[in-house]
Amino acid sequence: MKRYHLDANVLLRFLRNDDAEQSPAAKKLVEAGKTGQALLSLSPVTVAEVFYALRTAYRMPRQDAAKLLSTLLRSSTFELEHEGRVLDALQRVERCNVDFGDGYLAATAVEAAEAVASFDQDFKKFSDLSIHVP
Repeated sequence: MKRYHLDANVLLRFLRNDDAEQSPAAKKLVEAGKTGQALLSLSPVTVAEVFYALRTAYRMPRQDAAKLLSTLLRSSTFELEHEGRVLDALQRVERCNVDFGDGYLAATAVEAAEAVASFDQDFKKFSDLSIHVP
């Protein structure tokens, strides 16, 4: 089975279906992942890029972008690096309306039972997180 590390543009073309050539090609590749003909790997960096593009280029609200990505990534179509952490981050975005980066950092710190050092007030939205203000 062929393994592919997906770039953000492939996932965006699949999600947005907005390019006459690239969107059908992206859909075909995702279908190959669904049927087990290909292994589609996603990194947290790629997820962050897609989230950012949905927010900025497509003006999608944070919570909607997080819900869309969370639903997609919970399928068996993709192999997601640090799956639990990424899904936790997306849940934090949905629940607390924060950026993906903040959600991911909070998920990482909670997973490690460590604190986040930040001046950002958004981290106070997470009741399970220890915060250190330098």
